Amino acid sequence: MASLISLPHIQRATELERRESEARWDLSTLKGKLSELSGQSAAGVSVALRLIAQTQRGGEPAAWIGSTSRLFYPPDAVGWGIDWEALPIIGLGDARQAARAADKLLRSGAFGLVVVDLPPRAFVPAPLLGRLMHLAETHRSALLFLTQKPSTEDSLSSLIALRAQASWASVDARQLRAQLDIIKDKRRGPGHQHLEDYHGPLGLH
Repeated sequence: MASLISLPHIQRATELERRESEARWDLSTLKGKLSELSGQSAAGVSVALRLIAQTQRGGEPAAWIGSTSRLFYPPDAVGWGIDWEALPIIGLGDARQAARAADKLLRSGAFGLVVVDLPPRAFVPAPLLGRLMHLAETHRSALLFLTQKPSTEDSLSSLIALRAQASWASVDARQLRAQLDIIKDKRRGPGHQHLEDYHGPLGLH
């Protein structure tokens, strides 16, 4: 005889599923927001590449803006099957120029994800960030800033809805784990953590 599940139990299970869904660091979580992925290693770049692959698999274009000095870890990129011909890569080292380029891309309404890789000590004016937030909300696009700084430094702006600090933790000789410590989350609050496994040699920084 099948056992009956009480309504409170169903409600608790539904709540758990909802909270787990919100904790994911994926495109659906970042849509319509300004997000920041900070750190001083290549972990953030690998996470951003995974998001680009996810965006393309979903049938939406993605774009990369910023410095080309630390773009990609090739084995990761090849493994995810990113369509390089469909990925605009705009090399701009100046933070304001990069943000203005993101403005133009978001304004088109054609991109599901725009990644902006900023140089150290980058500054983007508040009015420009305000326009970017409005465009991300209007077009349901994800705008992800990669910043190179420790977790003790402030977010790029108070308009950043979600910020994580990315770092590598080695698992074995051929696998790395990206650890994302959530230090700002306007919806759920900070303090939770997200882990992702990648393949690559130890010593990757």
